[in-house]
Amino acid sequence: MTYFLVMGGLALSVCLTLGWALWRAGRWLFGRLAPRRASPSRAAAKPRRGAGAARRSAPSRAWRLTRTLAHLGGAWPLALLALLLYGGTRLAAHGMAARPHEAPDAFHRLVEALGWGTAGLAGLAGVGLLAAWRSRRA
Repeated sequence: MTYFLVMGGLALSVCLTLGWALWRAGRWLFGRLAPRRASPSRAAAKPRRGAGAARRSAPSRAWRLTRTLAHLGGAWPLALLALLLYGGTRLAAHGMAARPHEAPDAFHRLVEALGWGTAGLAGLAGVGLLAAWRSRRA
C-alpha cells in the first residue's frame, strides 16, 4: 500500500508538472500564431460606410450566459491535468493486468469516472472557448 501511495504522489507531481509545461507552451505557441490586431491608423484609413449599412450588418450582442461562459479560461488547464491523470491511471491499470492478482473493481470504477470527468472538463472548456469567440465577435 505504501508503494501505491508513494508512486501515486510521484505520478501526480509528474503529471502536474507536465500539464503545466504543456499548458504554458500551448499558450505561448497559440499566442504567437494568433493574428495581430489592426493598428488604429489602419482602422482610421478604412472608408466609412453609411449609417444604415452599419446598423444592418452589426452582429447582435452576446447573451449574458455566453458572456459568463466566456470566462471559463481555467477549464483548459484542469482538463489537461485530468487527461494526464487519466492516462497515468490507464497505464497503471494496464500494468496491474499483467500481475497475477486481479485489480480491485473500485480502481476500475475510479479510472472510468476519471475518464468521464476528463471528457466533461474538455467539453466545458470547449464551450468556454466558443463563448469567448462569440463574445469577441459581438
